Amino acid sequence: MNNNHESKKSNRKQSMEDKYGNTLSTPKLSLEYDEEENDFYQAVIEIYGLDTNGPSYEGRVYVNNPKADRNTPLKESSGYVGSYDIFGHDGCWGDEGHCDVLPDRPYDSRIHSHTDPVYKSIRATKAIKKCVKSKSNITITIVPRILGGQRMSDAKDVVKCERVRITCYAK
Repeated sequence: MNNNHESKKSNRKQSMEDKYGNTLSTPKLSLEYDEEENDFYQAVIEIYGLDTNGPSYEGRVYVNNPKADRNTPLKESSGYVGSYDIFGHDGCWGDEGHCDVLPDRPYDSRIHSHTDPVYKSIRATKAIKKCVKSKSNITITIVPRILGGQRMSDAKDVVKCERVRITCYAK
């Protein structure tokens, strides 16, 4: 009886473990930098149009570490700059067309759909300054960590977005 209980407990523990989807990496970006002309005090990685129709996840963001994965430490030396969270809807459970995102109409005061794409930003000043001063290309990598216990409707492509941009604020 004890062995059966232990077996059920280990199966439950396995199903509660965090899962990871495929990483998303941007193409290499090159930024020209002239300290006298365009010094900046803050740099932000902006992620536009993140899809919320999949599972909920934490997006771990790395700079210049395209090989980042589930085992990459959350340390500056590994390129880690921060994370963002997405409350996912794990697919549409309504009738056909229920979760379609409709375009905005003039003078429409209704609340936007809960499935509208979202915007997230991560401050990454130190990492971006290091890259531009060393004249290295910049790659942004997002590793999605799906919390244990939830079903994954699309385990492969969890992170879906329209674009990733680096914005630098000048002094």
